[in-house]
Amino acid sequence: MKPTILVIVGISGDLAQRKLLPAIREIAQAKALPEAFRIIGISRRHLKLADVAPDDDEFWEHHLELRQMDLDSKQAYHDLATQLEGIERSLGGSAQRLFYLSVPPSAALTVVEHLGETGLAEKTDTKLLLEKPFGTDLASAEQLIKDLDKHFKEDQVYRIDHYLAKEMAQNLVVFRSANPIFSQTWSSEFIANIEVVACQKIGIEGRAHFYEQTGALRDLVQSHLLQLLALTLMELPKLDDWKSIPRLRYEALSNLMPATVAVRGQYQGYKDEVKNVLSTVETFTSVQLESKDPRWKGMPIKLTTGKSMDDDYTEIRVAYKGEGNTEANLLTLRIQPDEAVCVGLWVKKPGYEWQIEQHPLSFHYKHHFEDRLADAYERVFVDAMKSDHTLFATSDEVIESWRVLAPIQADWAKSSQDLIVYPPGSSPNQVVA
Repeated sequence: MKPTILVIVGISGDLAQRKLLPAIREIAQAKALPEAFRIIGISRRHLKLADVAPDDDEFWEHHLELRQMDLDSKQAYHDLATQLEGIERSLGGSAQRLFYLSVPPSAALTVVEHLGETGLAEKTDTKLLLEKPFGTDLASAEQLIKDLDKHFKEDQVYRIDHYLAKEMAQNLVVFRSANPIFSQTWSSEFIANIEVVACQKIGIEGRAHFYEQTGALRDLVQSHLLQLLALTLMELPKLDDWKSIPRLRYEALSNLMPATVAVRGQYQGYKDEVKNVLSTVETFTSVQLESKDPRWKGMPIKLTTGKSMDDDYTEIRVAYKGEGNTEANLLTLRIQPDEAVCVGLWVKKPGYEWQIEQHPLSFHYKHHFEDRLADAYERVFVDAMKSDHTLFATSDEVIESWRVLAPIQADWAKSSQDLIVYPPGSSPNQVVA
């Protein structure tokens, strides 16, 4: 792998501390980093190495440099360019540069503009890694893409949806293509409905400012759940052509009809947490969708997510059609935790009577693989360094996902009378009942 300089803008932030730096350390332990590798951690305030790497690991002493920087100063970016050139000389030549923006969207746009205006974006092998949200609605997403296009080419931009990088999400394509029992029945001819669900026991966990500006629809449905749905509905790549997956996801999203039916709710106590008695922000939503793709036309699709629920899980549920009075077989693909594939099978109970009941036939990763599952952010870094866009969202996908949700956003902006208040610990069925 070519020499690499990773620039993390926002090194002192929560994401960098909880996910980014641990992911890099795991990649290093797996000996999957380039031999010539350096990190520049940028923060607005002065930091010591112990502030961001408290384990006092020699790895950080050799690979991580910290830089205090005014993100609003154009001169600061010229000075950064000088530092990058010096590091490249120490590495023995030109290196690819990855700019990971672990900062709020408003700050990210400022950084992008300065990277472009100071020429840093033009250098060969320069890449930009962006965290969601990619806009707040269709219009803002379109404007954000235009702003990015002024300075970066599309193939330089890596929009991170870490759900796409989860092992089970990646396995979904292999599962569908390598198992004829499913690949040959993957259509509305055999499937009654599909639901993608992401539930969390926790509430907003002190993220009042963020959540008051976001809500469940923007936080999870627009990005993670629609991407998982796209993987579920898309045509399979031909001859293991994994690089075509972003295009196939986009085609699946473009076939979704604009959503017009959705339920929204807010858990009891949320208003007190955010100190806003008038808040109408949803912490739960369930959106009904339909595809115009002939393979799926007329089949009900549902995306559901909620906080302060009765359990923690993200899964894709595929309900097969029943025969006669027989209930459907349910295929469940558990994305997290305890990654698994489970099929509900009907069997006869032991005894003299003809009584049947459903039992699971399941495959759990932890029961069959000794190796730990790589964290999604490990895959994000490795693929970006390899210039592999497979697990990153394209600008076209972002636009399509906002297009699908635009009617719901418009309806919710008019009135909040449909907001359901639910007690913490509820199940999705209890909220929508």
